[in-house]
Amino acid sequence: MGSEVVPKLFDDQIRERMRVLVKNRSQSDLARKTNTLVSTVNRYLKSTKIPAEFCTAVINGLGVNPAWLMTGEGTPFLADVSAGTSEMASNLLELVEAMNQVAKMKLGALTGQHHLKVLRELNDAIERYEALRAVLNKRTRSVFRELLDNLKKALQDMDQQRASEIRKAALQVSKLCDDPQLNVEFDGLQEFYEHIYGDQVRALELSRKVFVKSLAASDVTIDKDHAALAINLVASLHRADRCREARRICRATLALYEDVGKEWGRYKQLQALHAILNIELGHMRDGLRDLHDTYPVLPDQLKRSFSGKLVESMLLSGLTPLAYATAIGEDSNSKAVALLRFAALVDDFAHLREIVDRYGDDDRVGLAQGSIWDVYAKGLLRASGGDVKDVLKGFEAALGAERTRVAVRPTQDFAYAACGAHLALVCVDDKAARQYHEEAQQKLDSLDPAVSPQIMALAQHQANALRLYPEGSKAKQATAARSMALHFFRQHHEAGYGSFSRWL
Repeated sequence: MGSEVVPKLFDDQIRERMRVLVKNRSQSDLARKTNTLVSTVNRYLKSTKIPAEFCTAVINGLGVNPAWLMTGEGTPFLADVSAGTSEMASNLLELVEAMNQVAKMKLGALTGQHHLKVLRELNDAIERYEALRAVLNKRTRSVFRELLDNLKKALQDMDQQRASEIRKAALQVSKLCDDPQLNVEFDGLQEFYEHIYGDQVRALELSRKVFVKSLAASDVTIDKDHAALAINLVASLHRADRCREARRICRATLALYEDVGKEWGRYKQLQALHAILNIELGHMRDGLRDLHDTYPVLPDQLKRSFSGKLVESMLLSGLTPLAYATAIGEDSNSKAVALLRFAALVDDFAHLREIVDRYGDDDRVGLAQGSIWDVYAKGLLRASGGDVKDVLKGFEAALGAERTRVAVRPTQDFAYAACGAHLALVCVDDKAARQYHEEAQQKLDSLDPAVSPQIMALAQHQANALRLYPEGSKAKQATAARSMALHFFRQHHEAGYGSFSRWL
């Protein structure tokens, strides 16, 4: 069934371009120039399958650019294209004709009297197809290489419009170029594009595709570049909150490189990622041990990106008081967010003030002004001082702006609802707090089982439940909510999250 769909779609595309040609000339003119009956031309323009012979007649009779007629690329007439493009277009037409010859071969004929002749014709047609395909692959490789270099530069410059246009052109050329390395590189650049500007689910699909292709390659080399593909996939899975899958890939990759890569910076990066994933999944002791062993030997450029998780693990484990946590690791956006979220979690507004004073309004290594975390922290400080006017409205406005700016993941939606409930509690607005808390619980219950919410968001949600429903509360959902919260804190406290003892 699938083999019938592609020719039909191809014919429809050819038909659309034929209709463009007859806009400026009559069907009778097209018939005369191609030595075809007008009634036959009419059928081709409506629905009948268009044979390669008629396409050849259109190209020869009207001077049409074969590349435009077959793919829609370039200008309609040969007079408007360069000699090099025209030659490539001619090869493309020959390729299509060779494909038509292969399609015409009837396997049933192999049982007839002239089966040897049919086999020879089939073999010749396939060889011609393969030879022409090789020519096109060779001709397009240099163009593809240049497009990929330009796409990489546009992504590095954060030039979305230019990157988008180059990506479209590269996608067309990739259909003609079989070079496996260039196509894997293109998938990697597309993954980066989707991660920055597009769909995180699509980015993850591309990242997984690149990694699987690299493992399946017969000439795969276990080296630093290959390790980078594994890191990219693990990081993409982590960004998508698919922590269990990310940890499985991480473990397998560490085992794969164990004998050859223990001294690589990328191997140590994988170890650090594995430690962070353990901490997110409730295994604090293993994760903290591995992170402490790995962090000091990470390359300097990586220490900043891991500093937030290092600080978070030290705070959640209870090994470091909030007062000393600012001295741990390199300053970064992730570190600033980790500090403020923990201060908010434990209602330490004095240290929250110090954190905002130190990291507030700093896009580079702190809290970007007007961001959701900046508004949340400043709202908590205002509300804790008794100024609750428009605090929740300001939080909702920041949340709306965040959703407009980026695609908010379901786990982030859950985390923001938990923050909203906490902010409402500090504003002493119990009604709003319950609404936010119930919304957060609904979002948590509806999450894909394959994703894992951040441990800090889960802790905030369960702490909200204990504040909303104190012991002896007569609210309908109080018993179940308190039981769930206490189970969460008890289970994680036993696993090494020492800071959770305050709720037990």
